Amino acid sequence: MYKYREIYSDIKRDILTNHYRAGTLLPTQEYFAEKYDVSRITLKKALNLLENDGLVFSKQGSGTYIRPQIDNSDSELLPLDLPVGVTYSHRDQKISSQTLSFDARLPLADEQQNLNITASDPVYEFKRVRSINDQIYSLEHVIMPTQVAPLNEEILQGSVYDYLGHVAKLQLTDARRIIYADQANAEISAALKIDEGFPILVIEQIAYDQKGTAFEFSKSYFISNKSKFSLDIHLNRK
Repeated sequence: MYKYREIYSDIKRDILTNHYRAGTLLPTQEYFAEKYDVSRITLKKALNLLENDGLVFSKQGSGTYIRPQIDNSDSELLPLDLPVGVTYSHRDQKISSQTLSFDARLPLADEQQNLNITASDPVYEFKRVRSINDQIYSLEHVIMPTQVAPLNEEILQGSVYDYLGHVAKLQLTDARRIIYADQANAEISAALKIDEGFPILVIEQIAYDQKGTAFEFSKSYFISNKSKFSLDIHLNRK
């Protein structure tokens, strides 16, 4: 990955996790150039990507500021344009997990294709119900190569992305999402405590790390009348 992409991903993560807070000045270009040992030109490319994402904006003679995100009182609002998990999108809420199944096995054909692995590369498979403030929020079905990092049921009780960041130094920097409507089958209805056939929203995701390697293929199922999602569009005007 190009250096400016790594810097972009690093600063973006710090913005999304509130290390750099909305409405405040981003550290100076001199600070980042020294921190990452890069030229101002390389750093400018990273800042341009952040500005295109709508995460920062510049004021001439003043500096670069963290752009405040749209304030939504609805705690169930998930930003579809940012590849972050429930822990980040609902930072101020109580989040809990119930693991329904956890195992390791060899990958199926579609999992090999989506994760760019071979038939002999083992994967973890786990399903868990995520709750926010003790209210069921989603059902996650995740496939992850075992080579990424060792997992166990204790880890699945918390944020898997936080764990991967600490243990494997892995950052979720990009994701491909496919979103569609469906109806709950018997397994999904039991997990989400809804009637079989009830409308649900499904998000399929392939998650990529800072090196561009796919490390997760997942499907998340949401109750149609209890979850809302947002997508902010930012035009790159010259």
